[in-house]
Amino acid sequence: MTTSSRIVLITGGSRGLGRNAALALAADGADIVITYRAQAEAAAEVVQQVQALGRRAQALPLDVADSAAFPEFALRLRDALQAWGADTLQGLMNNAGEGLYAPIADTTEAQFDHAVAVHLKGPYFLTQALLPLIADGGRILNVSSGLARFSLPGSSAYAMMKGGIEVFTRYLAKELGARGISANTL
Repeated sequence: MTTSSRIVLITGGSRGLGRNAALALAADGADIVITYRAQAEAAAEVVQQVQALGRRAQALPLDVADSAAFPEFALRLRDALQAWGADTLQGLMNNAGEGLYAPIADTTEAQFDHAVAVHLKGPYFLTQALLPLIADGGRILNVSSGLARFSLPGSSAYAMMKGGIEVFTRYLAKELGARGISANTL
C-alpha cells in the first residue's frame, strides 16, 4: 500500500483505533472509506478530517454483526469506488468491534453469540463479500487484542474471539497468497 492512489476500507472507523488509522493512512496518501454503526456524526467528522488532509473520504453505515447485509454493503462500496473512478480496494482493515467483559460464570449465551457475530462471523463473511473488490497485491489487516495471548479475568469470551481472528488471518494469508494479498493481525 505505497502508491498514492490506494483506497483503504476501515470498519469501525468513526472512533478509536479505526479513526486513528484512517487519519494516519490519509496523511500517508491513502483515500479512505470508513464504516460506522451508530455514530454518523463522528464518522462525518473523520471524513472531514481526511478531506482536510487532501484525500478523498466517505463513510458508509454497516453493522458488522449483520452478515446478511454484507452483499448489499459490497454493492454500495462498489458504487462508492466507481464514483472515485476505481473498482478495487488496496486495503481492508477489519477493526469494528466492541468489548465483552464478564466473568465466565456470568456471560450469557446472548452476549457470547453477539461477540461471535461481531468479532468472528462479521470479519469472516465481510472479507468474503469484499474479496472481489480487493485488488491483487492488496492488504488485509485484522485487529486482535493482547488478550488472545495473556489472560485477565472477565475477558474470556472476547479473548476467544480475538484468538479466532488470529487463526482466520493465517488462513487468509495462505489462501490469498496466490493473488499477492497479504493478511496480518494487529
